[in-house]
Amino acid sequence: MDYLDKLIQLAQVEGKIDVQCRFSGNWQVDHPQEPNLLGIFHLVSHGECYVKLLDQQFHLTQGDVLFLPQGVAHHLENAILSSEPLQPITHYLQGALTLKSNCEKEFDFEMFCGHFYYNGHLSPLFQLPEYWRLSLSSEITSALLNLLKNEADRGLGSRSTIDALCHVLLTYLIRDYLEKNQAKGVLAALQDKRLYPAINAMLLTPEQPWNMESLAELCAMSRASFIRLFKQKTAYLPGRFLTDLRMQKANLLLKKSSQSILAVALAVGYQSETYFSKTFKTYYGVSPAKFRQTV
Repeated sequence: MDYLDKLIQLAQVEGKIDVQCRFSGNWQVDHPQEPNLLGIFHLVSHGECYVKLLDQQFHLTQGDVLFLPQGVAHHLENAILSSEPLQPITHYLQGALTLKSNCEKEFDFEMFCGHFYYNGHLSPLFQLPEYWRLSLSSEITSALLNLLKNEADRGLGSRSTIDALCHVLLTYLIRDYLEKNQAKGVLAALQDKRLYPAINAMLLTPEQPWNMESLAELCAMSRASFIRLFKQKTAYLPGRFLTDLRMQKANLLLKKSSQSILAVALAVGYQSETYFSKTFKTYYGVSPAKFRQTV
């Protein structure tokens, strides 16, 4: 498991592709600002459209994915100017997805829409930009869209398959962003060869008894230089980042396992159940025991 796998795991991202849109002629769709911890995306499978957001407008064509990690408000409309009136859009369940359409059979635009819900609210994934666009290669687009279209019309097990495809899409989106853009915060620090050894070690094994000296040694830096560079890149201290990771891992273990509170504390690097519980409550507002009861 590499650092991107670990980031996605700790963020506890749950994805769903839940809407298939098929439009013809003149159409418009408004998306208001989504609530916290919800990102959305649109995958164009046929035709083209325009998107307006944050006082900008750009063009999407087949194979393009628009990802809005913070669910910012946006507006989509048909790409070809027309004097025809807008056709009403109907919604109804078709197979595993909700179909939104303004036409009966023939359509000149199609897209799949979905969302990502981030359960681990401390994740560095929240340092992603407000939006970005990914153009998938023809091979990836064909494979993904063929699977989506086939599963959308099936019954048994189709929901699980579609959700799994959503997770694949998220990995492609974040990988593309890291490869092509100037990341911020911890994501930027992970791309810094000087800091990578320490951050990767904390990500993969947050339960280890890391201290500033051992982390600085991994980076072949002095303690002071390491702390200064880490804060410069991420805007907070290495110790805070390590505690964030431990709390995310604890969150995950309390949800997914039946381990005792002490076992969870030990698994995330705390030798004292009392101290672990106090730290956890500071982050999440409730004790580990109360948290487990609510999930």
